[in-house]
Amino acid sequence: MPATNQTEPPPDDDLVLVRRAQAGDLDAFDEIMLRHQSVITAMLHRFAGNRADLEDMVQETFVRAWRSLASWQPDRPFVHWLKRIAANMGLEFCRKHQRTPFSRLVEPDEKHDPLENIADSPAQRDLGEARFVLSHLPPEDRALLTLLHLEEMPLAEIAAHFGWSRVKAKVKAFRARQRLKSILTQHGYSLT
Repeated sequence: MPATNQTEPPPDDDLVLVRRAQAGDLDAFDEIMLRHQSVITAMLHRFAGNRADLEDMVQETFVRAWRSLASWQPDRPFVHWLKRIAANMGLEFCRKHQRTPFSRLVEPDEKHDPLENIADSPAQRDLGEARFVLSHLPPEDRALLTLLHLEEMPLAEIAAHFGWSRVKAKVKAFRARQRLKSILTQHGYSLT
């Protein structure tokens, strides 16, 4: 399974490339795509049903980024803006296909999915179990907790993504964690 905590390039490097891309330099945008493709792919992996869907979503994320590049402002890291586009892409894909980011873990495909890794290590098995438990949450809670804890997106960005105030996002995250805690207890996990 792709790692979600990829090393991100320094924001200063992105700023130079983004400014050049905003001026129409396609080579600069190609460099941006090469830099951030692994991070975006790892993030969208949760939403994809198969490799073709994943590739389509990654490509569409960068197409949307190119089209709205003029709207990016350097007050936040570029990669956060790009991840926000990717999160929207993933959620849109799930709504369009009426599935959850974790449905393939709950309803496995008959064929072997090339994206699925056999859980060879305890850490991979634990991650699979965590995703299975998350699949029992309502879609908004799943998306919120995924962005907050698995993607480590700042709460303020998540609030902006959903159109909530920071306080509302904090309350919703607390309630989602409470529902998750209840589900964990129901599935035999003891929380101390």
